[in-house]
Amino acid sequence: MSQIKFSYRRFLSTPRDIHPPQYIYRPVIPVNLSVGKGVAEFGALIDSGADQCTFPGSIAKELGFKVQSGERRLFSGIGGSVLAYRHTTLITVADIRLAVDIYYSHEWDDMPFGLLGQEGFFSRFKVHFDYKKKFVQLSRYGV
Repeated sequence: MSQIKFSYRRFLSTPRDIHPPQYIYRPVIPVNLSVGKGVAEFGALIDSGADQCTFPGSIAKELGFKVQSGERRLFSGIGGSVLAYRHTTLITVADIRLAVDIYYSHEWDDMPFGLLGQEGFFSRFKVHFDYKKKFVQLSRYGV
């Protein structure tokens, strides 16, 4: 079973004018999303608390999807509810390419990254988080 390792990314957690700045580290990895001829490179947070894979609607539009033409689903959480639309999308992680149902919403357009959740991502990868060393390691199931 091949293993893929990614370093955590550092994000500024304080306003830019606060000194000294403070940072947080998250397991955000680069992914390519594609459908037909449309391709988008975007960051994705490996989120064990997310049930589904979700991305901003602006990414779906860039890929050529009419966002609201997908199957509707209401997502509810601490911040309220968001209506999102499912579209099957090819996602490439390192050199692994998979078809995944991704939910897109324009209400997430200000998010700096998408979310890789339980269904579609954790269902296909064994995930090892090492916060102390600031890396995440993926091993694909069934390979």
